Amino acid sequence: MMILPYSQEPYSLSSSDTTSLSLGNMEVASAIVQTDNSCSIRKGTLIPRGSSKRSAKVLRPFSIQLLSAEYGYVAISSISYIYELEATKSSAVRSYLYSLVDELVWLEEQKESLADGLLAELEQLKTYLELV
Repeated sequence: MMILPYSQEPYSLSSSDTTSLSLGNMEVASAIVQTDNSCSIRKGTLIPRGSSKRSAKVLRPFSIQLLSAEYGYVAISSISYIYELEATKSSAVRSYLYSLVDELVWLEEQKESLADGLLAELEQLKTYLELV
């Protein structure tokens, strides 16, 4: 498992029907609607990614499901096969969003040599995210 650094500034999002969701970036936090076990990511959200020096813009809204696990929370969605396990819900969402960007960057860089299954995953991600 590769660990990538990211900003841990103390921003949070809270909604009247949710607990707070602490995220590393206020712009990202303001574009997320959280319920008990999922987060909706709004169209137009910019997901910054300092480690790859690339960011992604959300083209279509999507949801991230949060599953309780023995050591925290697992974040998953229908737009990719990746998942993230973190100690808190907010960390799981943040890591998942950053992993989506990293995945898209890697798939784009390897596009010429990808197998059909990975090409399909790339095309799926590109319907939801655009590198900027």
